[in-house]
Amino acid sequence: MRLKTLRLKLKCAVLLAAFTASVPAIAGSLQVSPLVIEMGPGISTSSENLENKGTTVISAQVRVFKWTQVDGKENMVPTTDVVASPPAFKIQPGAKATVRVVRLSKEPIKGEESYRLIIDDIPPPPDKPGDSVTFAVRHAIPVFFQAPGIKTQLNWSAAMKGGELELTALNGGDLHARLAQLTLSANGKQVAALNGLAGYAMGHDRTHWKFKVKGVSAGSVLTLKAASNDGPVSTTVTVK
Repeated sequence: MRLKTLRLKLKCAVLLAAFTASVPAIAGSLQVSPLVIEMGPGISTSSENLENKGTTVISAQVRVFKWTQVDGKENMVPTTDVVASPPAFKIQPGAKATVRVVRLSKEPIKGEESYRLIIDDIPPPPDKPGDSVTFAVRHAIPVFFQAPGIKTQLNWSAAMKGGELELTALNGGDLHARLAQLTLSANGKQVAALNGLAGYAMGHDRTHWKFKVKGVSAGSVLTLKAASNDGPVSTTVTVK
């Protein structure tokens, strides 16, 4: 039951990770940067920068989970192959802190390994009964370790199911596809769009989106455009 709850929380936390890795994210008073950590061949250590932009002390907890995707469904499990240090600390108002992320596994990287660095900003307990309740703010930072020369290999398909358009991205490559600003057009008219981060299609897996659309049916030819970490996407898809 705890694992299911954790998966749900982590899935929700994905929304905190924006598409652009260089722009810090602010949720509550804790600012974190970068929003995506990618380590190429021969690199096993990186760091995450934190800053307390608020007026009270922040208590933070840091953990690392192995991140996989099966038919578009996210799965997070504890791991000892990659660790974060320190695992817990306090940040004074206006102060900064650094979290080191280290791959301990000595196994050679094949393709790409993906993890999530989970940073919880844990609020203090209420001073007295009846005070307002505050909630922990969670940052879920994607962390990737990559072998040389990997790329995405996206194949797109679309079908009408139950009155909705289901769009599928199948990634046959080793490199994850981080997709954003996704638009679909028919006959020059936009019929669907996802602004900001649309989602991930991990290597050798697929992800799906569903849209309520008008004027689209089996046989329609859609123009698809998106931004990707491996370059812009521009293609056509025939609806089944």
